[in-house]
Amino acid sequence: MRSALASIAALLISVFILLTGSGLQSTLVPLAATGYNFSDLAIGLIGSSYFVGMMIGCFAAPWLIRHAGHIRTFGACTALATGAAILHALVVEPITWNILRCTSGICFAVLYAVIESWLNDKSDNSNRGGVLAFYNVINFGGMAAGQQFLRLYPPAGFQLFSLSALMISLAAMPVALTRSKSPPVPESPQLRLRWLMALSPVGVAGAFTVGLANGAFWTIGPIYASLQGLGAGGAGDFITASILGAVAVLWPAGRISDRMDRRHVIAACCVVAGAAGIGLAIAPANSPWLLYGLAFLFGAGAMPIYSLSSAHTADYADASDMVQVSTGLLLIYTVGAVVGPTAAAALVEVTVPGALFALTAVTHFGLLALTVYRLTRRAPVPPEEREPFVPVPRTSPAVVELDPRVPVEDEEYEHIDDSGSGTVTPGQHPT
Repeated sequence: MRSALASIAALLISVFILLTGSGLQSTLVPLAATGYNFSDLAIGLIGSSYFVGMMIGCFAAPWLIRHAGHIRTFGACTALATGAAILHALVVEPITWNILRCTSGICFAVLYAVIESWLNDKSDNSNRGGVLAFYNVINFGGMAAGQQFLRLYPPAGFQLFSLSALMISLAAMPVALTRSKSPPVPESPQLRLRWLMALSPVGVAGAFTVGLANGAFWTIGPIYASLQGLGAGGAGDFITASILGAVAVLWPAGRISDRMDRRHVIAACCVVAGAAGIGLAIAPANSPWLLYGLAFLFGAGAMPIYSLSSAHTADYADASDMVQVSTGLLLIYTVGAVVGPTAAAALVEVTVPGALFALTAVTHFGLLALTVYRLTRRAPVPPEEREPFVPVPRTSPAVVELDPRVPVEDEEYEHIDDSGSGTVTPGQHPT
């Protein structure tokens, strides 16, 4: 395991820098939009545009990598994402910001696909789980680190957008300088919604719920925190508290779900997330520690649901179907994340900022009701037939190949690298 991590150390550094810039930008955009007096609905649409871009990027990534190669694709998308970040400060206008956030979403989806293809190529069956776990830590750490830059400058200015652009551009260096051979091109995602819903209604509903609630939270949550008297820096701490809650609960919840019906753990997470949502909806202003504590509980309840839903769905799927299960759930999550920000913004515009968390509470209690109903309609999977819990990031379809539950293909596959084309077998580098 240590040698595997050493071989991808530069790549993981790139991931951390990239996620720091992305984490800063995801919180900065709604705060800056508020400072520029954008309407709540306009901010919600900007948030949704990012996830529209993520969905487009999931489908575009394999084509781009196949035609340009991993390194050139990574460099091009890094340059485009850097330019999009800078343009936020140069062109302050809602429609332009929608286009820029959609562009950023496309770029980050492709960047994740390149990174995760490389991580998969540098791991094997003996260490894929460990590499994936470490990748999760880097993801959470980078997103949390990005929030702390909000203390340095006011959101409605060019400095923080410049810092975000700087970190995104620096993330290209470890990949551009790598001497490793290019990994195989990731497969294009497929969505078999009717089959997936029949396989696991709770899994599909869980993925959609997480997308809707978390998409709304990441877009409107910073505005809510700022209006509650926390300021821009406090809004970053508010988001960080939710990330820490997810880190604290994700792995223990997963291990518990390996020993009992996962739907009970999903239901428990829904109760915690719903209760935290109600608390945040009615919390008084200027109560920072109460807000941070409730944000921690919200993250602890809401954020593990996706991985739990993925594990629950995997329990009913054949090993040969795991790629389609994982990519299908990711795309369903993205659909929810497109809906969430706009729905929350429309609600907040006609009510109060706390209505954001009233929406997330209703969403989580709705999933709770479905989960309880399904407990009466379907027997649990016997413990010996359950797949082990895997904390799957919601990044790109390429991360599926890091999932230890996905069988390694034995047949040959076609691979086109940066210099040309050739056929290689699994475990070999192209020549």
